[in-house]
Amino acid sequence: MSIFKLEKYYPKGFHPQQFWDNKYAKEHIAGKSSEEFKKQGFWPLMKEYLPKDKKCLDVGCGIGGWILFLKDEGYDVEGIDIAPRTVRALTEYDPDMKIKVASMTAIPYPDNYFGGVLAVGTLEYVEDKVDEALKEVNRVLTPGGVFFLEVPIVNWLRRFIYIPLKRIEAVIKKQQGAVPSFSNYLFKRQELKEYLEKAGFEVIKEQAHELPESDSHYGLYIDWKIFRGSKSYKLNLLGLITKKIANTISPWVASTGVAIVVRKR
Repeated sequence: MSIFKLEKYYPKGFHPQQFWDNKYAKEHIAGKSSEEFKKQGFWPLMKEYLPKDKKCLDVGCGIGGWILFLKDEGYDVEGIDIAPRTVRALTEYDPDMKIKVASMTAIPYPDNYFGGVLAVGTLEYVEDKVDEALKEVNRVLTPGGVFFLEVPIVNWLRRFIYIPLKRIEAVIKKQQGAVPSFSNYLFKRQELKEYLEKAGFEVIKEQAHELPESDSHYGLYIDWKIFRGSKSYKLNLLGLITKKIANTISPWVASTGVAIVVRKR
């Protein structure tokens, strides 16, 4: 099985993990409306399957938005994240939040502990240990427990245009002496399912995932400068036309990610 490893070329001395830890530690979840989470296209799917009557874990919780939102919705949620400063900032904001510094490949809880686990934008950053991460999630879930995850995918535009261009870029950059740094994975939907089944899960449901605003698109904005509008993730006219044509053909043509629900066998 293969997944596409997206690499970036950062300025000398730039450390991505440290950058994001510092950035998230300064961000504050206080004051963010629950509507920001409810309008996410995958919220109905999460709401349908994530159990309210059992403990749940947010893996890679970041600044804690989903934890606070789900708590307000009546869920019993704890969290882990690899960024120490971010976790410290969260616990200072709310001392009652149960968050630990830990990675997806070494979850500090006993076997069969959680009825549900969610990982929104997390698995794609686990370099060379996707199998290990999924098996670890399976370990801490109770039999029949639900795992909800969202990851970026190899959509049609990425497969036939973006990835070939990135491979050409890699050849040129390496000839120039640039050193690549791992950014994240892009998953093929079928191969993602194979990874999950190999780790002991059965797939329940999946759906394409994209930013909810009609004039926004994460993937088109990030992948293609020619589609960028004047504000973050907002599309210009060419981007809007491309989005409309793509979605008319299929939601999977340009979809940034997939939201998928699986159950521990």
